[in-house]
Amino acid sequence: MQRPDEEYVMRCPNRTICCELFVRKGERESMRDYKKAVLGMTLALSMVVTGSSLDGITASAAAKSSKKATVKLSSGKLILKAGAKKTLKLKKKNVKKIKSMKWTSSKKSVAAVSKKGKITAKKAGKAVIRCKVKYIAKASKKAKTKTLKCRVVVKKNTKAAPVVTKAPQKTPVVTPTTVPTVAPTTVPTAAPTLSPTSTPVPTLAPTLAPTETPDDPAVTPAQTYATSYKGMTANNPLLANSFACDPTAIEYNGRVYVYMSNDTQEHYGQGDDGENGYGYITSMHVISSADMVNWTDHGTFSLAGGTADGLEDYSNCCWAPCATYKKVNGKDKFFIYYTNGGYQINVASADSPTGPFYDERKSSLLGPWTDNESTGDALDPAVFTDDDGSSYLVWGGDCARAEGSKKYPRIRKLADNMISFDGEEKAIEAPYFFEDSGINKIGDKYVYSYCTDWGTRTGQYKDLDICSIAYMVADSPMGPYKYVGEVLPNCGSVFKKADGSDDLANNHHSIVQFKGEYYMFYHTMVLRTSMGIHFGGRSTHVNKLNVKADGTFDIVQQDLDGVPQLADFDPYQTVSGLTSSNNAGMGAIETNVIYRKNGKVNYVNSIDGAKMHTIKDRAKYKYSWLSIKGADLGDNGPKTFQAKLKGYGLGSVNLKVCADALDGTEIVNTTVNFDEYGDAKIEVPAAAVQGKHDLYIEFDGSVLDFESWQFTK
Repeated sequence: MQRPDEEYVMRCPNRTICCELFVRKGERESMRDYKKAVLGMTLALSMVVTGSSLDGITASAAAKSSKKATVKLSSGKLILKAGAKKTLKLKKKNVKKIKSMKWTSSKKSVAAVSKKGKITAKKAGKAVIRCKVKYIAKASKKAKTKTLKCRVVVKKNTKAAPVVTKAPQKTPVVTPTTVPTVAPTTVPTAAPTLSPTSTPVPTLAPTLAPTETPDDPAVTPAQTYATSYKGMTANNPLLANSFACDPTAIEYNGRVYVYMSNDTQEHYGQGDDGENGYGYITSMHVISSADMVNWTDHGTFSLAGGTADGLEDYSNCCWAPCATYKKVNGKDKFFIYYTNGGYQINVASADSPTGPFYDERKSSLLGPWTDNESTGDALDPAVFTDDDGSSYLVWGGDCARAEGSKKYPRIRKLADNMISFDGEEKAIEAPYFFEDSGINKIGDKYVYSYCTDWGTRTGQYKDLDICSIAYMVADSPMGPYKYVGEVLPNCGSVFKKADGSDDLANNHHSIVQFKGEYYMFYHTMVLRTSMGIHFGGRSTHVNKLNVKADGTFDIVQQDLDGVPQLADFDPYQTVSGLTSSNNAGMGAIETNVIYRKNGKVNYVNSIDGAKMHTIKDRAKYKYSWLSIKGADLGDNGPKTFQAKLKGYGLGSVNLKVCADALDGTEIVNTTVNFDEYGDAKIEVPAAAVQGKHDLYIEFDGSVLDFESWQFTK
């Protein structure tokens, strides 16, 4: 399909031409600025109607805002074909003079850049274009320097685009399982009822780069169904095609929310053959579940200012986020603490577990060049709120400069506002401490857990594994803590390389109580191994943590089975298309899609959130799919199936829902036709399959946003 290079359209729901906003590609304001502009216009209009004035109300804020000098690139991310050229422009505001601009490329063989910012895409790969700008603000006499970044992905210049979802080396082609006897087996053939939705302009922000081959019916796929990197039965890892790691889990309103570092961002920057140096990671990835098996992907959230849409521009990286919540002024408020480049800790706030997140403090919380210097390393925070409402932050890392007591982690009480401290820090004397702190209250004891270092053990610790998770207990959150033992060996000693040797990597964990049981979240290299790539992408797993009567822990049994499903899934509720236990040939996508009339589509820079998107590769497979485990269809079965989707305008896609296997009993088989804006809303008859089943929702064709679905009784 044609993808315009010059402009896109944002429309109000009524789609009147007076509400269209044309913006040149690459010169788009962020959605935050757009929303602020809309709010401002609404306020101004209301004052015209009521005769109110802004004088004396916003003059001070407006004056302050108008004086702030900013420089940024016209685009933070580009996807180009080999041979293409694109010029990046410098956008500036309240700048008196640009003294110098120096352009560089991280990989000149992939994408070169001229002295004037003209990018030449040379061969398939990934590169980062940097522009070091020296400028003088209008309100200043001193020059400032800022380095701006644009990520560039170069694709092969062929009609058949590069493969995104390649078959894992060790995973066989999916073999359909035996179809159980399910009654009835009649497949409905009624045409769907179509009506356009009222929101033609979505804002996606996910985790896979969209690369598709055309839906050419003349191409014979190698297999019928896309192959999942996590196999067909495994519950671990939690995500089937995204690298997300350094987990912290919290329980909130009957769901468990997991906050993770976005290793997919690093993979995007380094490529399959690159090393994981963590330097590209500026966002966190959030998922949640009510049953520990079917997970909703809430997408990625840019917290650090290393990207154009980053929340906190004084931060370069976002590593190892942790989360907590507490009541503030009678309402639940959420706080995310994360590592900025291994030397500072920052905090973001939100009014829900999935944002939107905002910068309440306006500066780094802890570490060098802050008002909270630490005697230890400001790395890998963990946060804990006690029964009395008091909260504590723990942190620490064994960096090269750490010697003696500096190597120990630190704990400090947070103030009631959660963005400053109340009291002094104290060291926790953890044996062979390395990084990755955790703190919980289990029974009447406070449990501090951490990752051990790589050094040689002696004495009572001689059997303590390297880079494993150990724990200590205390009668007070501030300690003193007493060492107990090990709870989680390094995952590389359990999930080994193809040659049988240990696949050791760093370790990171989180302990959470959910529905009366304790669970251990941790990350492994399993997904990387399944993909058959070199890049050290990490992926999150979960297994049960057994707490014995005396309060000590059994060693966690790491496996691919994960946690048994805790509750049946209700398919009669409105279900997000981002919810699945497994998927292949589709996933949450790391790009925004802006829709235009008559099937044209444009890809622009990512912002917070996610949308479920098929990744079509006609030469590899016919159907993209996602699965839901343990759906209870009831004694009578469903009557209809409803869904909302977005696709290419005036295009179509075949949608199937099958029970218990990819080629199982068909509950739904229909063609979805998209209107000129790419919208579709369907309700079609469903076969009345009864009882509890795994569901497979399958797509033959391109879906840009599988928004939601549900059965009706």
